[in-house]
Amino acid sequence: MIENKHCCPLPELPSLSTKSLHCLRTPLLNSNKCIGSVDGWLIVSDNSEKGFAKIFFLNPVTDVRITIPSKLYLPSIIGEGISYVSKMTASSKPNCDGSDCYLAGLLSDYYIAIYKLFEKSWTIVEPDKDSGTYFMDIEIIGTKLYVKGSSLLVYDLKDSTNGPPKAEVLAKFPRRPARSSSYISFLAKDKTLRELYFISMYYNREFEAEQFVSYRFNGNITAYTNPPHVTSVEVFKLDTNKSPIGWKNVTLEDKVAFVSKCKSMVMSRDDLNHSEELVRGNSIYFAVTFPCPLFNPLRSFEVGMFCLNDSRVKYGPMETSKHGYVLYPLWFVPSLW
Repeated sequence: MIENKHCCPLPELPSLSTKSLHCLRTPLLNSNKCIGSVDGWLIVSDNSEKGFAKIFFLNPVTDVRITIPSKLYLPSIIGEGISYVSKMTASSKPNCDGSDCYLAGLLSDYYIAIYKLFEKSWTIVEPDKDSGTYFMDIEIIGTKLYVKGSSLLVYDLKDSTNGPPKAEVLAKFPRRPARSSSYISFLAKDKTLRELYFISMYYNREFEAEQFVSYRFNGNITAYTNPPHVTSVEVFKLDTNKSPIGWKNVTLEDKVAFVSKCKSMVMSRDDLNHSEELVRGNSIYFAVTFPCPLFNPLRSFEVGMFCLNDSRVKYGPMETSKHGYVLYPLWFVPSLW
């Protein structure tokens, strides 16, 4: 399922199995923003208090809510107003057995916020902007926080209790193919095998319209007169057995990947308990939005599948509500607990 939060009265869940929309009957999502998911739980940000984010876990099936006791301070950005949490990931769902649960949030000003469940405060990690380092994506595996910058960085979350942890440069990212089209990339994990993936999704740019200056993104962002279309996808797995550590171009075989701005994951197709026709192995399912100021709606929401076997793209037939546009799509697998 894909969760999205936009201007509708209720958030919607387009389902891959039924190819239809399911509305969440919970007031907890009416005015809050979903910024991540973990093991059937949504991670939600309540920004009703200016300058702060109150984070909570929400199980949309049971309507159970677990609130983070410490509020996250959001600094102001010159020319952009107050920053916000663009993505949050967690090491596990909230547990009752006393085991550690870490959260890491990516802020719009490229800072990272780290939190250990039920601690008193958040730890902030600043990027070295003077050297051109910006944090672009994050993922947690165990107690390790992996960060996409100009290189892959890793932080030991156990070292964050007495101040920001120190970064270790782990690997360079794969080079883009020559004459490649525009692309977006995602860090994704296989939680069962504790493996990290880097997935690059290329799309055409023939509909590029104009450039809009954005201080928040340190330069220009592109808008399109018509929605771009995915042309190819590359999948890399972090190989920690070789020296130096690096990325290996792989296929997914019996696995399937789900990628989106706020949540990306790799899992065995068998874990989804769906037919081969419904969920194909060696495929990447994507849910992305592109800014389209001359298009109606203003942002294009695209759901589709790229098959690594034959390099074909199949777009989903699902339609979203006409009351608004999808802004923050993310994947999650519903669970009773």
